[in-house]
Amino acid sequence: MVGDGAVPLLLHLALLASAALFTAPTTTCANAGAAALAASFREAPAFRNGRGCAPPGDRAAAIHIAMTLDTTYLRGSVAGVFSVLRHASCPENIVFHFLASSPRRLRPTVLATFPYLSFRMYRFDAALVRGKISSSVRPALDQPLNYARIYLADLLPPSVVRILYFDSDLVVVDDVAKLWAIHLGPHLLGAPEYCHANF
Repeated sequence: MVGDGAVPLLLHLALLASAALFTAPTTTCANAGAAALAASFREAPAFRNGRGCAPPGDRAAAIHIAMTLDTTYLRGSVAGVFSVLRHASCPENIVFHFLASSPRRLRPTVLATFPYLSFRMYRFDAALVRGKISSSVRPALDQPLNYARIYLADLLPPSVVRILYFDSDLVVVDDVAKLWAIHLGPHLLGAPEYCHANF
């Protein structure tokens, strides 16, 4: 027989354990500092290349991935980056390119969470699209950063000639090298079919 205090204690311990796994705040404060954001995530482990990988820094072996970053969807972006690295056979050869409205604010969080990550940040000027977003679009899509991917060629350095773009709510369950290896032939863009839509 379990004592009267055992059930609340077990529940309390379970709640503490779940809180220890992810310590991000449940609300977003517009004035939260970069230090508070960085303290929201635990440091990820160092993901190292497997056998047969080119040495880190080999430009010919680099896999470039672009994502947008903002405070609203930061949890999803962190989970996405973690899933890419976790399933990659050569994680040290992956270079992330983050597009953000306020890169200075988000850089400390990325550095604290992924200290071994190879990445660059680019400022996306929301004024580029602010007057061009239709009022009939779904409210979830009316944020200017959702359209930053259209400007990738203008934001990235000319040395990046190929890139994979991942939404911030994506979780990867396989090695991105397989996707990177797909030959596009004469096509400039590859995309998955979306709900049988014909774009």
